[in-house]
Amino acid sequence: MLRPLTAGLCALGLTACVSVLPEPKVPDGLYRFGPMEAEYDLQASVIVREPDASRLVAGRAIAAVDETGAVRLVPGVEWTDSSTHLMQMAMLDLLKGPRGATAVSPDSGGLADYELFWTVTDFSLSGSTGHCRIRASLLDGSSRAVLEQTVVSTSAEATGKGNPARAQALSEAGRKCVRDVAAFVSEKAVPKDEETPELEL
Repeated sequence: MLRPLTAGLCALGLTACVSVLPEPKVPDGLYRFGPMEAEYDLQASVIVREPDASRLVAGRAIAAVDETGAVRLVPGVEWTDSSTHLMQMAMLDLLKGPRGATAVSPDSGGLADYELFWTVTDFSLSGSTGHCRIRASLLDGSSRAVLEQTVVSTSAEATGKGNPARAQALSEAGRKCVRDVAAFVSEKAVPKDEETPELEL
């Protein structure tokens, strides 16, 4: 008799513990970058990897830096997916080319003439201004040697008040950043017979 009673009390205790856990907060709005129209011509095939980023800016949360330099998460707004995956998908949208000169993700399993390795070093809000900064390297598809590098930095101002307008400003800064990297890839990913020399690191 004692064992069933003890089990029942334990079950009640577990139920009580679960019931006091806070409900997860659902964001008021979810934001994305795309889909985007193809704008940049490719002359060679490129593997587009998901960019690297710190954990703070690589997830779905939207970060803001206040006047003291403290970084805080903006309540009520999130990305529809991780920000880095959204950037990767936007890049694949932006780059176009004839058959054999396409942008593909590593998941395709194929080989390419070049590979885009990029790192998001800033993707945050400062007041009503969205900031994005990306360091990009174009690698040889076979040797993975660094051929070209660039750093792009963009910003965008919110057109309204409140966190939704701020999230849209950061989204626009992200789109501008990805466009600038796409322009870099389009210019530097030349056919192999016109390949530029490797960079000295």
